[in-house]
Amino acid sequence: MKVQIHIENIREEVTARDAAHLLSQFRSEAARRAPFLVRAVISRMSDLGFAGEAVRRDNARSGRTDAAPRSAEEFLDWAVARGYATIAEK
Repeated sequence: MKVQIHIENIREEVTARDAAHLLSQFRSEAARRAPFLVRAVISRMSDLGFAGEAVRRDNARSGRTDAAPRSAEEFLDWAVARGYATIAEK
């Protein structure tokens, strides 16, 4: 699967086996780009915990009330629906 990421000034294409692998890569990359203390917090989160936190923060910023994802597939669906990702190839 190939997914194009569109978050703020990030425009990248990511290749992953499936949605779970994509979420894991996304969490790792977010930790890598984060300041030291935030990186430590992200690194200790589960992939799904990270996804839930991403949705919670987006809700706070946008005033939405989207539910926390219960699976990596739900997180990917959410990211596509919100315009943060585009599935280029399944």
